[in-house]
Parts: sequence; C-alpha cells; structure tokens
Amino acid sequence: MTQTETETVPEQDVPGRTRWGVFLAILAVPTLVVAALLALLIAWLFTDDSVDTGVRKVSCAEAFAYGGAKPPTGVRDLACTLEAGQGPRYEARFLMRNAEVSAWVAANYPDGPALRHTQCEGTDVYACMSRDPGAGQNASVQIEVAHDSSKWSEVRYKAFAS
Repeated sequence: MTQTETETVPEQDVPGRTRWGVFLAILAVPTLVVAALLALLIAWLFTDDSVDTGVRKVSCAEAFAYGGAKPPTGVRDLACTLEAGQGPRYEARFLMRNAEVSAWVAANYPDGPALRHTQCEGTDVYACMSRDPGAGQNASVQIEVAHDSSKWSEVRYKAFAS
C-alpha cells in the first residue's frame, strides 16, 4: 500500500512521559533538608554537652570563713559555691530580713567598711560593700543586697583571693 500525499498517517500511540519525575525530584530536595535538620536536632539532644565549669557546691561555713565572716542565722535559701580558677572564689546567696542585713555585716566586719547605698553596681542592688583583705586574711569580700520583697533582701556574698 502506497501512501499518497493527501492521506494522513495515524500517529503511533506511545505511552508519553509524565511530569511526575520532575515533580518528585523537586519535592525530594526540601524533604532531604528537613530530614537532615531533624537528624542534627536528635544528635544534638542526645550528645553529652556538659562541660565542667569548675563550680561546685561547698559548705557555707567554708565559704564565709574564707572571707572572715560567720554564716548568718535565720536566713532562707542559703546556697554556697566555689569556683576554682586562678584563686578560689566563694559565693553565697541567701534571703535575709531587711532589718538584719546591716547588723550582720557590722558584726562580721567591725573594722568596716559599712554597707553603702551609693556607687553600687546593678540596677536591683540597693546596698553594697567592698572590703580588701584585712589583717590575717587573704581574701577580698564583696556584698550586694537587693530587695526581694518588703521584708526580705537577697544577699550575694563573694569572697575571693585578691
């Protein structure tokens, strides 16, 4: 059978290519990125990232004795730490009645200085004291007092080698 120019040739029915392959390739990239981020998050959550900061809890008698003071009585939430570095640095934090703070400082450091209400660092600090090592002591002391409530003050006591 010969074809003439006027006859139309029927096209062969070949299964065509769809665009699903392109669509899946485009969709695979964000999916892989999200999966990689999830894997990194899980790895970060389960890795041991604890670092020894050199800070450890100590007895408060030891912390106050290093600065030449006696632990206060009638306080709440007393916690003491030691930060080991070039020299030991003791820190104590506690809540004390507002009326008793000045008396405790005066009893422990009778040769002064007294708490002052000016030139204190920090916006919440209303009284502070800085003391260089006294006779027979090898530590400087800093005390900062901030209001916790109308009856209680938060006291931060620091004793460190100077």
